[in-house]
Amino acid sequence: MDISAEVAKLQAAYDTAIWHRDEAKKQLAREIREQQITKWELDHQKSRSKDYLKLSDKIQMEIAALKSHIPMIKEGCRHCLPGWTFMNSVCFYLAISEDFSPRSWQEARQFCINQGGDLAVIDSREKHLAISELITNYQDPSRPIAHSGFWIGLRDIEEEGIWKWLDGTRLTTGYWNDGEPNDSGGEDCAATYPRGNPFKAWNDAPCNHILKWICQMTPRSAVS
Repeated sequence: MDISAEVAKLQAAYDTAIWHRDEAKKQLAREIREQQITKWELDHQKSRSKDYLKLSDKIQMEIAALKSHIPMIKEGCRHCLPGWTFMNSVCFYLAISEDFSPRSWQEARQFCINQGGDLAVIDSREKHLAISELITNYQDPSRPIAHSGFWIGLRDIEEEGIWKWLDGTRLTTGYWNDGEPNDSGGEDCAATYPRGNPFKAWNDAPCNHILKWICQMTPRSAVS
């Protein structure tokens, strides 16, 4: 009997078992995370109003969003500028570089306008989850959460409690943190924060507060 060969076989079997165990742990962690996301979303959905008017508004917004994609399809391939990220048929820019110091809501908006865009309008679940994942990936753990937010194109400056996007549409589904928005000290502008639960990501804040920001822009036609 070749003892060395038997030992080698046992070692190989052991290594294989360890690999399968580690893969099972990874799969379990992924499934637990998915279950947590589902639970958070269910909790979020339970907190939403069930009246048909809001449901109708949401459907109309989705129809408008789908219609907005038609010109892009007809015109062919489009692209984003360098440094911008293409998601949900829109180009987004996250001001995460240390080259850009935090700015007030209006200053952040002016930056976006200067680039040919505006502050981000996060009017769908898909956009919100994608952006939440992006800002969480770029989160600086050393920065206090109060200073880790990103301005978005949402405010209630015209009428307190009536939140509107910069395109004039009224907010129908918000992803506010518990107790928000609370207008504590004249907070009329909205920001999204890198939180573990993406359905509790938004806070209202004073518009002169300084934060990072997220721009959006329509993709540009490719140069032929």
